[in-house]
Amino acid sequence: MSSTRFDIIVVGAGIAGLTSALALQRDGTRVAVLDRHRAGTEASWAGGGILCPLYAWRYPAPVLALAAEGMRRYPALLASLDSGIDPERWVTGMEILDPIGDDETAESISATLASADIAHQWRRQGNADALWLPEVANVRNPYLLDALIDTLPARGIELREQCAANGLLLNAGRVAGVATSQGDLHADRVVITAGAWSEGLIPGLPTGSLFPVRGQMLRLEPRPENQLDRIRMDDGVYLIPRRDGSVVVGSTVEYAGFDKTVDSEAQQRLHAHACRLWPQLAEARITHRWAGLRPGSSDELPLLGAHPSIAGLWANTGGFRNGLAMAPASAELLAAQMAGRPTAVDPAPYRLERLIEG
Repeated sequence: MSSTRFDIIVVGAGIAGLTSALALQRDGTRVAVLDRHRAGTEASWAGGGILCPLYAWRYPAPVLALAAEGMRRYPALLASLDSGIDPERWVTGMEILDPIGDDETAESISATLASADIAHQWRRQGNADALWLPEVANVRNPYLLDALIDTLPARGIELREQCAANGLLLNAGRVAGVATSQGDLHADRVVITAGAWSEGLIPGLPTGSLFPVRGQMLRLEPRPENQLDRIRMDDGVYLIPRRDGSVVVGSTVEYAGFDKTVDSEAQQRLHAHACRLWPQLAEARITHRWAGLRPGSSDELPLLGAHPSIAGLWANTGGFRNGLAMAPASAELLAAQMAGRPTAVDPAPYRLERLIEG
């Protein structure tokens, strides 16, 4: 019979919540993970699975630092999972055809990538310089989430699905658990990993600190002789090859609230751009269209750390387009802070107090 008391409750069973739960459990804590619907079916499921920031040099340095550390930690994470599901990590490399934007140079881009230890090469394509990142991998993110979910019971982690968090239980200035649709669950510590739905569960955050950003995607099946062998990117649109020969195309960036509508006009634009990037896709069959809501933050940085005024309340959210790439590093950074261990990445830029006063 399941309990209503745990050492730690993690609210949200996407990539941030699942990896956080596994990292926290290694410290000997009794962990439960809650999700308002099915685990692993929101932004983490809907993304493309590229394990590197897109146009990495255009993100704030702390984002790149966490994502680069996450890239390095993925092989060990995948090797540690207790599941027969293969997440299909595939080192295809990524080719960016338009790397140099306004106020950017090849030298400045190279310096930024080198600072994060991301291998890269410049290649001339026509009249422009393209960028080749040979070590970039992608995963089949729905398979990754299923493998993580598979691993929870083997580690003694309780997963409660269809268990919406309605609010925090507080006692004398510290967290005491979570009020949920399945009743009150008690814990000395609570971690909010609810993606775009996190803002209402973190007291003191100004409205608009965390918000949904819709991304639309589609999947095509080219003929076997027309298969793509690398990630290709241009003008914000990317093509991701899968091991089964299919190609995933993404993604829009839309501020449309909590609306996952798939828009035919946006889909047509994505498809047209994909065919320009890889003309062999013009005859490929479109098999799926979908949209997800990524968790954006008001200053482009994740929220990762302790609440400044509510003892026992922590967060790991706001990864926007890089949540999947960051996930192993974000989870380890969270677990190290909660256990009082030294951290591999400086935690200061991600602290909640930058947005919460008092």
